[in-house]
Amino acid sequence: NVDKAATIRVLREDIKAKDAEIVCLKGEDLEKKKNGVLISMVEEIGDHVLKARPHLESK
Repeated sequence: NVDKAATIRVLREDIKAKDAEIVCLKGEDLEKKKNGVLISMVEEIGDHVLKARPHLESK
């Protein structure tokens, strides 16, 4: 789907600008990632593509 690809590209740029990351995970893998990285925001974009911003404990 071209629209989906374009959306993901835009989100990828948005995330780069915010020092976040895109994770493509599902189920158990997502739980492991959450536990390992302390994700403070996870938003499902579609088909197990997630927009995630790691939680920053200190600056």
